Amino acid sequence: MTQPSRAVFLSYASQDAGAAQRIREALRVAGVEVWLDQSELKGGDAWDHRIRQQLRDCALFIPVISRHTTSRSEAYFRLEWHLADQRTLLMARSRAFIVPVCVDDTTEAEAEVPEAFRAVQWTRLPGGAVTRMFREHIATLLQMSAGRTEGAPELIAPKAGSDAVKLGPFELVSSERRLLRDGQPVELGGRAFDLLQVLAEQPGRLVTKAVLLERVWPKLVVDENNLPAQIASLRRVLGAAAIRTVAGFGYRLELEVVRPTPAGPAEPGQPAAAAPPAAPATLPVRVVTSRLTPLVGRERDLQALETAVERARCVTVVGGAGIGKTRLAQEVLARTVAAPARQGAWVDLGPLTQLRHVASAIALAVGVTLPDRGDGFAALEQVLAQTPLLLIFDGAEHLATELAPALAQLLARTGELRALVTSQVPLGVPGETVFRLGPLAVDEGSESGAPAGASGAIALFVQRATAADRRFALTGANRAAVAEICRRLDGNPLALELAAARVPALGVAALLEHLGDRLRLLKSSAAVEDAHHAALQAAFDWSYQLLSPAEQRVFNRLGVFSGSFSLDCAARSVADGPTDSCDAIDLISRLVDRSLVNALPSESPRYALSETARLYALARLGEAGEEQFARHGMGAAMLELLNRAYVQYWSEDEALWLARYEPELENVRSAITWATAHEPELAVRLYGSAWPLLFEADLNAEGRHSYHRTVGLLSGDLPRAVVARFWEAIATFESTRQCDRARYAAELAAQMHADTGDLQARYYALMLLAGNWRIDNEAAREAFKTARALEDPAWPARLLAFGAQTEGALLVTRGDFTGARAAYQRALRAALTVSERQALAATAEIVEVDVACGDPVAALQLGRLLVERLRHSTRSGVRFGLLVATLEALLQSGELQEARAIAYEILEVGTRLEPARLYTALDAMTQLACAEKRYAAAARIAACADAAYGQHGQGERRLTEARLREQIEGCLARELGADWRESAVHGRAPLDERGACALALGLSA
Repeated sequence: MTQPSRAVFLSYASQDAGAAQRIREALRVAGVEVWLDQSELKGGDAWDHRIRQQLRDCALFIPVISRHTTSRSEAYFRLEWHLADQRTLLMARSRAFIVPVCVDDTTEAEAEVPEAFRAVQWTRLPGGAVTRMFREHIATLLQMSAGRTEGAPELIAPKAGSDAVKLGPFELVSSERRLLRDGQPVELGGRAFDLLQVLAEQPGRLVTKAVLLERVWPKLVVDENNLPAQIASLRRVLGAAAIRTVAGFGYRLELEVVRPTPAGPAEPGQPAAAAPPAAPATLPVRVVTSRLTPLVGRERDLQALETAVERARCVTVVGGAGIGKTRLAQEVLARTVAAPARQGAWVDLGPLTQLRHVASAIALAVGVTLPDRGDGFAALEQVLAQTPLLLIFDGAEHLATELAPALAQLLARTGELRALVTSQVPLGVPGETVFRLGPLAVDEGSESGAPAGASGAIALFVQRATAADRRFALTGANRAAVAEICRRLDGNPLALELAAARVPALGVAALLEHLGDRLRLLKSSAAVEDAHHAALQAAFDWSYQLLSPAEQRVFNRLGVFSGSFSLDCAARSVADGPTDSCDAIDLISRLVDRSLVNALPSESPRYALSETARLYALARLGEAGEEQFARHGMGAAMLELLNRAYVQYWSEDEALWLARYEPELENVRSAITWATAHEPELAVRLYGSAWPLLFEADLNAEGRHSYHRTVGLLSGDLPRAVVARFWEAIATFESTRQCDRARYAAELAAQMHADTGDLQARYYALMLLAGNWRIDNEAAREAFKTARALEDPAWPARLLAFGAQTEGALLVTRGDFTGARAAYQRALRAALTVSERQALAATAEIVEVDVACGDPVAALQLGRLLVERLRHSTRSGVRFGLLVATLEALLQSGELQEARAIAYEILEVGTRLEPARLYTALDAMTQLACAEKRYAAAARIAACADAAYGQHGQGERRLTEARLREQIEGCLARELGADWRESAVHGRAPLDERGACALALGLSA
């Protein structure tokens, strides 16, 4: 690229290469330099680095959007889109950088693109045919980027012609998408405007979060945390009291709403037209299970089950293993979500072993985030309070006792929630309807989806046998044998599928012969009481006996995986002396062919056992006395994977890294739990190496809770490198939350890493130690100085960015704001190549520098933009720190109304997601109360802040915090007298951190 500052980066899916080439050639003819990666496309870090460099240097970014990009959920162009989106963080609102181009009829609503792409007008160039107007538009934008033109292009023309609705002193003009005050336009973001329109439809009435999410973000999967950011934007404009938060439910517009008078009077006796009804409450459901095969032979059962679900709040489908409960529930879910205004979510209970994980699984399924602490089910009660939702719990039998009371309470405290449960036993929930599912019909008859005259059992067998061998067909010659197989398997769907998988190898006649012998042997046993279970057990036994000893051994050992698994991990787990990894891969592939292992429909191949198959495998493993050996093998495989992930973590893009390793989370949890009870050294190794996965999956609380179980396993016999990484994990999870523990752990890790010679790990631990002093003292300076002496510019970008962030924090505490800004900018440049989290954090820290410099104008210019951007991020820690800095900037500039709106947001985000960091907002909350002349409340909050800082291991405040604290103390001494501290706590119960924030906002006395 000869002129990077005036170049265009073209990003596209490989299927759109022709359209991209046409766009490039047309722009080059017009003298525009265009870079796209078709000719240079190759693997390796050098190619990846070059693309990232071009993304940082280009003047315009053109994403080519089509049905091909929409259909591909994972692809390299998505990383390009993500990096371009991140680059706009520091750009002014008027700067045009992203220019989306759609080359077919894909609509904006259905396109899977970053939210920033929807904020600008799209250009449609069918097939990549460039118009003269488009060439001129690009040339103009490039001139503006080079500084030759002032102002921003008018990308969206306003609409015209609509009556205005008065909202207190404001006018809302929907047709022009404008908000006016005294005839002058008020700046308001697009989502905030949409939100205000929905609230104005029902003034003075509660509008639930679910309704707002559905109306403001239609057809988009977004997190519930987007709402508080937009509400804060509206409060800054309308006033803090204009919108009331109804905790746990939604929001209410408090302004008086006056609608325009209709053109003609209403007929006598006729009521005035009512406001349009609100849309039904919805949630951003993320998880919907897939139907891989048609439902066969269950049409009557499906109709009956749908009727039961309509009539009862809780329906439990009960039946033996393999009877088809899950498949029937999948069909109910598919029909539910296909109907207008209906929602359903799927929760797989199979991999879960503890009730607390069920609440997290529900939250993931419905697309919300649970608070870091507290009762997850209580939080769900608020989220789902008035939401019409069908929640399906699959495989509940192993959690039935613990789940029943929690589910009963959840249903009792939510008005529209319904539950469909699959289990081998009823739950016993009050009002539960038990739907007993029997086997497929074996008698000849007519069933939906069956061949003419075939029963449901025969139809399923034919379907699966045909899938295994396309030459198979049901004929007059084999029909009797197929019917006999179905009868002997008692119509059990799983047994039928296992048997049908053997048709290619044996044929129907031989299959019947072998099956008959096996069943007669089993049914002569008096120990078998349940005929359906006996048939399934027989089918598993029979299929198992047909496996070779090596296949049996591999199948048994796969039973220890809690969730899905990759082929590589499974092979390493099951490999032993006679079976190496290559043999294991071949054996697992054979098990897939025999329907004993399922290949999952994912872009990166993953595999799983059905819950029934897993239990059967574990039983066989126990009979062979090999379960402990197999679990050790799985734990060792997880450790190898985590160690590999740890090394890659420092240099790979976090989104791609997390997509690769997050699916292993359930197996990692299972391995740690088993190792904690049986192999202490393995448990410590797993815990230490798992911290990047837990940290990037936003499971810091889980990591901190696990510390208490694992720390007791440490011993002097463990290698120092293992113990060092363990303490490194503790320091990471506790950083800024429990500073004294983080410092203790970081110091131990640094000492041990020094002994082992791991320079990068020692550097990271020393930077953690320096940063968690959070003040400019000799210990912090010494730790940083030692780390800096180790630093190598060739180290991974994430590690260097972390070092630069720590340097910036220390320089702020020394009052060297110029040096701190330079350090944070260096961190930002490094982080943009690998880490969204670090890039956002470094940008937020630049806002803190502006606040520390006493420049609230600069702080708010960047802070307001970033607050809006972070509504699309799950990075709650970064968001919380930014909100505190923005609150301080608003207080500096005297903008109290907007400050209160931000303070509301701090309380909501802190309570739900970052309770361990609420203490860092207390001084700003105290300042807010002082600014509003509520000095008695300010004194109580200040006393709480002092206690909280000590409880979180931070005895002294940082320089900027100390300055703010000094101002507060001076104010309180003037207004309340020198003994304000004593009077603040005398005769009063001490406040907790949440209570102090609520007091600052006048929400409590």
